[in-house]
Amino acid sequence: MIKQGRASTGIYGLDDLLGGGFRENTINIVRGGTGVGKTTFALQYSLFGLNRGDKALYISFEMSEEQIIRDCNDIGWVEILYHIKHGNLKIIQLFGEDLTFPSLDLAEIVRTSLSASNTRIVIDPLTYPTFYSEKEKRKSLSTIFQELRKLGTIVIVLEEPADSNHVAEGSAMPLYLADTVIHLQNLGFGEMYDRTIRIMKHRGSKHGDSLYPYSIETGFGIVLRPSEKQMDRVKPKTKFDNVFKEAIRKTKSMGNVGELLSARIDALRKNWTHDDNPSHVLDLILEEEKKGHAKNT
Repeated sequence: MIKQGRASTGIYGLDDLLGGGFRENTINIVRGGTGVGKTTFALQYSLFGLNRGDKALYISFEMSEEQIIRDCNDIGWVEILYHIKHGNLKIIQLFGEDLTFPSLDLAEIVRTSLSASNTRIVIDPLTYPTFYSEKEKRKSLSTIFQELRKLGTIVIVLEEPADSNHVAEGSAMPLYLADTVIHLQNLGFGEMYDRTIRIMKHRGSKHGDSLYPYSIETGFGIVLRPSEKQMDRVKPKTKFDNVFKEAIRKTKSMGNVGELLSARIDALRKNWTHDDNPSHVLDLILEEEKKGHAKNT
């Protein structure tokens, strides 16, 4: 469901690591090699919203509607037929060769296909347009993202090159332009950390920075399995609230600057995830801010 500026990913355990989910009107890339669960992620994101009253538009460059239905049935998501029949889910299969100028064509296809404002949009995968590497084509990709952000919260699947240690220019550009980048990896050894998810980027929001193990479970899809210690690292610590309140009290004598500073300190309080006392950080901030305040008085 899309509300309060966040769209839940539908991935079990991931929202807590993203500050509540994807931010509204953003480009969110799911990147990884073959067989890691990128399409599962995209379908899970779509169905989570569909089952809660949202609409979904699924643009595929590889799979037909029949293939998507088959994959959903295989994992246990039988409700997909209901959503297609009732017009909640629209699946469009495209061929990259048909896009003569991707920035205009793809954005226009999405725009004309939307039936409601609360629509989750998926592009799986954004492969063909990223083959362009010339300056004009990179500008074209930037235009795609700018236009898509106006239309909704987007999940884009991006195939990782076989040599994952080297990011080709065409594949790197979407990562730079995206608001969120999530990397899925499957080492194939069958161990606890065989499948891992990493949040490489989550612009404008705090996020977990560890490698988190996950599994793909029949009936549910991707389920993260972070340790208690990993989860504790992303939870704000309230035990230092009095320290922050005291720092805010000290800003009262700084006039308008103090009002701005107190708001920033309060924002830091709400997002302080460290176990150590913030006094040293707050003392440093106050000393530096007082220097600037003294020059202007």
